[in-house]
Order: sequence, then C-alpha cells, then structure tokens
Amino acid sequence: MDYNAWVFAERFVNTWFPLALVGGLLLFTGGLLAYFHKGRARPWGMGASVLGLVAVGIAFIVLYQPATQSYMKEFSHVTPRARVEDPTFFGYQATSGALTGIYTLVRNDDDMKQLPMYHREPVTQKVRYAGDADGSYYFYIGEIVSPVNYIGLVEKRDVTAPYLRGYRYTLKDERYKSIGFINPPNTTTMALVIPKTLKHRAPSADVLQTAKRLTKLSTGWTTEEK
Repeated sequence: MDYNAWVFAERFVNTWFPLALVGGLLLFTGGLLAYFHKGRARPWGMGASVLGLVAVGIAFIVLYQPATQSYMKEFSHVTPRARVEDPTFFGYQATSGALTGIYTLVRNDDDMKQLPMYHREPVTQKVRYAGDADGSYYFYIGEIVSPVNYIGLVEKRDVTAPYLRGYRYTLKDERYKSIGFINPPNTTTMALVIPKTLKHRAPSADVLQTAKRLTKLSTGWTTEEK
C-alpha cells in the first residue's frame, strides 16, 4: 500500500465511513417515519429511505475492499514508536509526548516489520566484552564509559569479535511524516553476537557495580527485551 492509498483508506475509516453510516441510518429512519406518516411526505420518505440504504451499502462495500482491509490490518501494527499523531474523525491529534518517549526505547520489532512504509536495514555495532555471569553479558559500547548489562538473546557464531545485531527503520516515502510517522531514532536490538571461541570470564566488581541497561545509557539502541 502506497502513501495515497493509505491516506484515502485512513480518512475513509475514520471520517467518511462513520458519516455515511450515521447519516444513512438517520435518512433511512426518518424516511420510514415520513412514509408511514403518509400525506405529502410519503414520496419523500420512500426516497430518503432508499438513499439512506444506498449510502450505508456503499460505505460497507468500500469498507470491505482489499485496500481498506489491508489498511486496517497494517494499522493494527502502528505504535507510538512509528507514529506521533493519531487519526481522528476531524484529522490528526498529537500522541502523548510521554508515551512516544517511552516507545523510542521499545524493541517492538514484531510490529515494525509489518509496516509497509518502512525500509528495514540490518545494523551491527562492535562491543568490548567485559564478562558474563548468571545469564547476563557485560560489555562496553562506543565511547560510553559505563558498561552495559545485557540480558537478551545471545548468538554464538564464527566471528572474531562480539557485536550487537539489529535493524534500523526508515520511511520509504517522506510524505508519511505529514501524517505523523517518524524515523525511529533508536536501532532495534535483536541479539548480542559472540564468537564461539569466546573465553568466558566473570565481570569485575567495578563492572557489576556500574553496569546499566542499554536504554539507560543513550546507546542509540532499544531495549533487548520484547
């Protein structure tokens, strides 16, 4: 689904369909009352009832078109990580800043990869191993002086050095920004990859005392947890 189809389906679902449904039912009900009241209003009542049924029928026909159904399926995967404005009857309303701030740190890959307006690019970043214990891995990333306490998925591969593996999401069409979509600032964290030959060692007392989670250190990565 491209941008134009998305906007059309979204405006139909949020504005035109409710209008057609309510307006059509009002016409139908008012027409029936006028018809059974007889008199001069009877012909008008029949016409209004038919027009109301036609409006409701057309609304449901459009609602069950493949493009509209596709929109509703894809919309179910939209979260504040991807979008900072919510569609309403009258247009768009800004999402809570607190909520969007929380979602910048959420992994949420299961939803993000279902959104057709995003390009999903693999990303890796080398880390410096600092030990592991009790299911947690400790490492340094970039220029950050505090160690990371990582408890997510770990993959053992034939590599020479450990690294984080994930995905960066970017919009394929910049026009989506006009309806609230954004390029998520943080890379989605999928796994810590370590060499199969890595010699495990216990982290030092200093590492254990100062280690923090990925999202507490502004590493540019999301949490590793689903």
